[in-house]
Amino acid sequence: MPVRGPDGRAGWSLVAANGRRLAASVRTYRSDRELASGIAELLAERAALRFVLSQREDRLWVWTAHLPARTTRVGAGGGEAVARSARGYLRRDQCRQSVAGFQHGVEHVQRSRRLGGGAATKQPW
Repeated sequence: MPVRGPDGRAGWSLVAANGRRLAASVRTYRSDRELASGIAELLAERAALRFVLSQREDRLWVWTAHLPARTTRVGAGGGEAVARSARGYLRRDQCRQSVAGFQHGVEHVQRSRRLGGGAATKQPW
């Protein structure tokens, strides 16, 4: 589902069937067209996403998904962060389960886009 910030920029939030937020975009977009393009890139690169689990200062576990690096230049880093967990988790295994839930949700969105054609582009998430 698209999410608008107070500055008018758009992001997305992936929501499970039970209404619980699974993930949110790291990046914000200037327009709906840019948002749709960012979601399309995430869906196209979903199999190559790299997930990093870490602990915040409050000791909760969170994850961040990164697109694959687009360069072979030494020191270029591991790609752009595109998604993050919607909340923190008490245990690392819960955080890993959240990653699996996100991956399942992304696959569901991709299947819906294939079946629904252009309709999913108008309502990205």
